Amino acid sequence: MKMYQSVDYIQQTEKIALYKLHQQANEPEHTHNFIELVYICQGAGYHQVNGKSFAVQRGDFLFMNVGDRHAFEIQKNMQYMNILLDPEFLSNRLQATESASDFLPLMLFQEFKSSLANPSPHVTFRGKNMIEVEQLLETMYAEYCGKKSGYLAMLHGYATLLLTRMLRSMQENLHNSELRTAYHMLPQLLSYIEEHYAGHITLNDLARESFYSPYYLSKMFKDCLGFTFTEYVHDVRLREAKRMLLETKDSVESIGRSVGYEDKTQFFRLFKQTLGMTPQQLRKQM
Repeated sequence: MKMYQSVDYIQQTEKIALYKLHQQANEPEHTHNFIELVYICQGAGYHQVNGKSFAVQRGDFLFMNVGDRHAFEIQKNMQYMNILLDPEFLSNRLQATESASDFLPLMLFQEFKSSLANPSPHVTFRGKNMIEVEQLLETMYAEYCGKKSGYLAMLHGYATLLLTRMLRSMQENLHNSELRTAYHMLPQLLSYIEEHYAGHITLNDLARESFYSPYYLSKMFKDCLGFTFTEYVHDVRLREAKRMLLETKDSVESIGRSVGYEDKTQFFRLFKQTLGMTPQQLRKQM
């Protein structure tokens, strides 16, 4: 069995590394001398950790400690984010830990100790929690790639926040069976929106994709995410518009059209309403 070494993947001056990966082939069982956190962004498959198999899809988060054995089995093209941590990154006390539960003696995570005696290496984020975790991961990735002054301090704080959310999610249980079904199907619906946001996408399109009624889907969005279908479509479009404004030289009008806004006035209004500035003002900050 192969053992991956931290010196090959983590700069020792940083003690943390973040990667976005696109997995198309199965990953055989292996181990490593660093902590690995995996968040599934797209696709589906199975992840085996220490002999136990977990079905995974978007919103699933996995924790592998030093010496854990794990492998990937891909069903659909899988995209995921890898966060690799030297045990010293969060605390010197992590150097002797053996499982995820050994985080709990740390002062930061002490309040979880009584309710999480044997935490699972597999955590599921759904609904609003999933969106917030994905935003946190994107912020971490941008911080890691940008390497501005103080980035390691920022990453230390973000990693602590991410692990706290992981432990908090372990405590939460979904009691409503209908809502549990909705949470399960939500990642596929959000992925569908993110692939078709630039066109004229409606609840009827999602209904045909999922075989649920538009009314049920509308209610599901509000109950699970805390916002409406239309609000989420606008959020996806404006996030992509922001990226294009910062990374390309395309005109503002062209960017608006490319993310789904034929009406320039609507694009400008929603952009300023959401980001607190016009597209031109954002570009001037570069």
